[in-house]
Amino acid sequence: MTWQDVRLEAVAPRVSDTVDPRSFGDQLVEHYSIPALEETGRPEVVRGADIMSTKQLLRGGEVMASRLNPRKSRVIAVPTVRTVAVASGEFVIVSPSRVEPRFLTYLLLSEGIRQYLDSRVQSVTRSHQRIRPEVLLKMRIRVPGQSEQRAIADYLDTETSRIDTLITKLRRMIELLDERVHRFAVTLLTAEGHERRWSPGPYWLGSVPQAWKPHKIAWTKQTASGTTPRSGDPRYYATTGVPWITTSELRETTIVDTSRRVTSDAFLDYSALNVFAPGTILIAMYGATVGRLGVLGVQAATNQACCAVYGEGALDQRFLYWWLWANRENLISMAYGSGQPNISQEIVRGLRVPAPEVREQRRIADLIQAEVAQADHAKSKLDRLIALLGERRQALISIAVTGKTL
Repeated sequence: MTWQDVRLEAVAPRVSDTVDPRSFGDQLVEHYSIPALEETGRPEVVRGADIMSTKQLLRGGEVMASRLNPRKSRVIAVPTVRTVAVASGEFVIVSPSRVEPRFLTYLLLSEGIRQYLDSRVQSVTRSHQRIRPEVLLKMRIRVPGQSEQRAIADYLDTETSRIDTLITKLRRMIELLDERVHRFAVTLLTAEGHERRWSPGPYWLGSVPQAWKPHKIAWTKQTASGTTPRSGDPRYYATTGVPWITTSELRETTIVDTSRRVTSDAFLDYSALNVFAPGTILIAMYGATVGRLGVLGVQAATNQACCAVYGEGALDQRFLYWWLWANRENLISMAYGSGQPNISQEIVRGLRVPAPEVREQRRIADLIQAEVAQADHAKSKLDRLIALLGERRQALISIAVTGKTL
């Protein structure tokens, strides 16, 4: 087959018709934004009046490539537009005229194109690098004839669909593992099967053995939080200081390191900055991370959005952690406030945790920990398979669109 060397704009010129979505009022609009596509793979459907800035109007059939962080290869073929569709200004939009749109989409997703664009970004930070539209439009590409383009696109449609289906199944297996572990933990934390039972309330606690007692966290533990030293002051942050934790680092794991550390000057100037011992449970109290958990594996300080729970008493720390983990959704349901929901130390301190005697708590915590470890091992294998399939998918695309195989 004969391949031509052409500029992208020669076979797919740029289109950029801008529109103010608010002019559509209450009409539903398909809004292509990078956050929506990363989260769901689809545009979000919202009222035009709720989109607060000028966008690019889409008519269907275009191919869009993200200017932002091109190493991530965000390329979208726009399907038929049912009502109104708009796209973020972060996309360069082209209208394929002398190239098969599906072939062009796969070509822009190929490894060679990704590396070419990534080498030509402009910005000062790794997380926000952009290419100029001209870099993409004037890029030279190699394309075969239209019939060969369609054949390559058909082949890749079939093969990538098979891979995507398998990846979806593997991700569902991960979800099922998580569901099984959660159910296992709830069964142990409520001792399902015991005959003589009672309900300590609230309603979501269900019932527990009659011998179990409710322990209010305030009766058996201490709680505290931290603060945020002024971020622009270099006296307060250093690479060798005390680990300082924000809620973004709470991921239901043991925390042994952090992205930032605070200095002795920070502790001198901020009395609310506390150092917590290993074994302390951390709970995110604010915003999008509310209810997230972590356990300290080292001495560390936190910001004001973390609630630290620590101390000896009638509740074993590990039992309490797994109880909070199993009841995270219920804890979130107690959040309050408009906009982003919040919980407080008072809410945490007021929780009543039904539990057996401490030795039995420790046995239950050991069993849950073992089950979680086994599930995590299985999930790591599934994650590796998903990564390998993703690499296989990328290799198929890159080879096919360069004419090396079919």
